[in-house]
Amino acid sequence: MPSWRDHLQRLRVAEHGPALVRAVVARNERVAARVCVLDLRLEEDVPAPSAGQFFLVDCGGGREHLLRRPLSVMGYDPAPQPALIFLVEVVGWGTRRLCAMQPGEKVGLLGPLGRGFGAPAGRFSLLIAGGMGIAPLLFLSHELKSREQACDLIAGFRDSGQVFGGRQDIGSPNGVCTEDGSMGGRGKVCDGLAGRLSEFGYTSVFACGPGGMLEETARVCAAAGVPCQVSLDSRMACGLGMCRGCVKQGAGGANLCVCKDGPVFDSTQVFD
Repeated sequence: MPSWRDHLQRLRVAEHGPALVRAVVARNERVAARVCVLDLRLEEDVPAPSAGQFFLVDCGGGREHLLRRPLSVMGYDPAPQPALIFLVEVVGWGTRRLCAMQPGEKVGLLGPLGRGFGAPAGRFSLLIAGGMGIAPLLFLSHELKSREQACDLIAGFRDSGQVFGGRQDIGSPNGVCTEDGSMGGRGKVCDGLAGRLSEFGYTSVFACGPGGMLEETARVCAAAGVPCQVSLDSRMACGLGMCRGCVKQGAGGANLCVCKDGPVFDSTQVFD
């Protein structure tokens, strides 16, 4: 039976196949109480990631913490030395270790993995982020703007203490909201979405965040006839679609392997 290393070698044959590489921590900045921005300088080349793709990052725990943690790419800089930027929230031992890393420490990565965001329909996109879902959408907003495609990014957080990095990129009207009203509008990021779609004439929607937020976004977009892509979150082990540990039921009962078939899906694939 082929090993995961054999499987990885076959994937590398593809133009954008993943690579197993090492990187050096160049910056680790705390941007909220439990969130940091991790800037990693790659010691080896990897295929350039696209927005929505992720890497499995080694937390350095040896056999006690064997599995790498999946992190969406928040930024990529190809020159002068390729660099990856991740937004990391402390939720357990592994992410706590990543947020404690110091400049100069080395870390192993596997990627880029998964399917990223596809091309938008039309010329004016709305990007909807819930909490940590802002990471891949910041990357996407930069990709779209580099192609001279218009987009607005709106983001929702629990409270002002959770409003972290990238605020300068949230440029749409009333672009930030918090559930307790401590910053921006009061409420959830999907509140008033139908009116926003109608008022500003968005032709595509991209969303990343909690499952309930994604489901509501998909429902409103379907009713408005606006194409929508959603990025799902899931616990992952191999990241290559071999272990089937991240399978979720999609529309019509279809089994979706989040790490390989996604994490980005057309919303009609995920929600009935």
